[in-house]
Amino acid sequence: MDKINDLEQKPVGKLLAQYSIPATLSLVVSALYQMVDRIFIGHIPEAGVLGLTGVGLTAPITTIIMALSALIAFGAASTISIRLGEEKREEAEKAAGNAIVYVLITSAVITVIFFLFKPQIFEVLKITGHSGLYAAEYINTIVLGTVFSMFSFTFPIIIRSDGNPTFSMITTLVGCVLNIILDAVFIFGAGLGIQGAAVATVISQAASTMLGLLYFWKGKPALCLSRKTMRPDISTLKSIIKIGSVPCANQLSVSVAQLIGNYALVQYGGEVYVGAMTAIRSVFQLFMMGVYGLGQGFQPIVGYNFAKKSYKRAFDTLKLSFIWDVVILALGLILAQLLPQYWIKLFIKDQALAAIAAYGLRKFTMLLPLASFVAVGSGFMMMTGKAKPAIFLNISYQILISATTIYFLPLLIGTDGLWYSQPLTDVIATVLTIFLFIRNYGSIIKQMR
Repeated sequence: MDKINDLEQKPVGKLLAQYSIPATLSLVVSALYQMVDRIFIGHIPEAGVLGLTGVGLTAPITTIIMALSALIAFGAASTISIRLGEEKREEAEKAAGNAIVYVLITSAVITVIFFLFKPQIFEVLKITGHSGLYAAEYINTIVLGTVFSMFSFTFPIIIRSDGNPTFSMITTLVGCVLNIILDAVFIFGAGLGIQGAAVATVISQAASTMLGLLYFWKGKPALCLSRKTMRPDISTLKSIIKIGSVPCANQLSVSVAQLIGNYALVQYGGEVYVGAMTAIRSVFQLFMMGVYGLGQGFQPIVGYNFAKKSYKRAFDTLKLSFIWDVVILALGLILAQLLPQYWIKLFIKDQALAAIAAYGLRKFTMLLPLASFVAVGSGFMMMTGKAKPAIFLNISYQILISATTIYFLPLLIGTDGLWYSQPLTDVIATVLTIFLFIRNYGSIIKQMR
C-alpha cells in the first residue's frame, strides 16, 4: 500500500512528475501508432497524398473507437483511484476486472456494426473515389483489430492506477517500437502499401495487450483480479460510465468535429486540404502529448485527495499541472512557428501540399498555449465529481466552437479561415473554462483562503 499512501504524503511536484512523465511518454508512444503510419503512408511512391487523405477521411471511425476505449479506461482508472481513497479495495478491484469484460463486449459490438453498415458509414464520411479505395484498405483491417486497439489503450491506464506507471509506459513502448519495425516491413518490404500500415498497427497493439494480460495474471499487481471481480456489476458500471463519460464525450465530439471539418476542408479547399489538415493535426497532437500526459498523471492524485477532502493538495496539483502545461505548449508554439516545414515534411513528401500544410500549421498553432485551459479544466472536473460541466465543456469545445468556426470562418475570410479556426476556438474555449471553473469551485477556493 506504500504506492497508494504516496498519493497523500509525497510532495506534489515529485508525485506529479512520477505519474506524469511515464504517462506522457506512454501517450507520445501511443500517438506514434497513428503518426508513424501517416509518416510511412505519406511517403508511399505515387500514393502518398491520396493515402494520407484516405486516412484523414477515416479519422472519425478511429476516434469513435478511442472514445469508447476512453470511456472504459478512464472511467475504470478514476474509479480505482477514488475507491482506494475511500479505502474500498474490493470495489477498486471490481472496477479493474469489469473494465476487461466491457472492453471485450464493446469491441465485438463495434466490429459487427461496422461491417454490417459499412456502405452507409462510408457514404456519411464521403469515402469515395481513389482516396476512398486507400481509406477502405486501411480502416477494414483497423476495425478487425478493434479488441486489441481497445485493450492496448485500456491496460496501460489501469496499470498506472494500480501504482505502476513504469510498466504502463513499457507496455505501450513495446507496441510502438514493434509498430515502427513492422510498418517498414509490411509497407515497403512486403509491398502491402497502406494495408501494411494497418496490419502493423493491429499486430503491435496485440503485443501490448498480451503484456497487459501478463501483468495482471503473472506479475505482482497491487489489485488482484479474479472471476469474481470480472463479474459485471451495475454499480461499478454506473461509476465507470459517470466518470468515463467525460473523456468519451470529448472523443465523440472530436469525431463529429472531424467529420464537419472534413466537409469544410473539401468544400473550401478541395480534397488535398484533408491531407494537409491530417498532417497539421498530427503535429498539433504531438505538441499536446505533454499536456495530455500531465492530465493523466494528475488524475489519480486529484481523485484520491479530493475524495479524502484534502482540497488544498488537489488544487496545488492542478496549479502545478497548469504551469507545466503552459511551458510545454509555449515551447511547441516556438517550434511550430520557426520550423513548420520540418514538421510537415515528416508526413508529406509532395512539395506543393507540404507548402500548403506548413503555411496552415503556423496559423493553426499561433495561440497554442491556450489549449491547456480546456485540457486541465475538464480533467479536474471529471476527477472531482463535476461530470456534467466537464462534458458540457468538452462538447462545446469540439462541436459548438471548433466545428462551427472551421465551417463558417472561411465564409468570412476565405481558406485562411480553415487554419485560423483553431486559435479562435482556443480563445472562446478558454473564456468558457474559466467561467465554469469559477462557478463550480468558487466556494471551495474561498474556504481555503
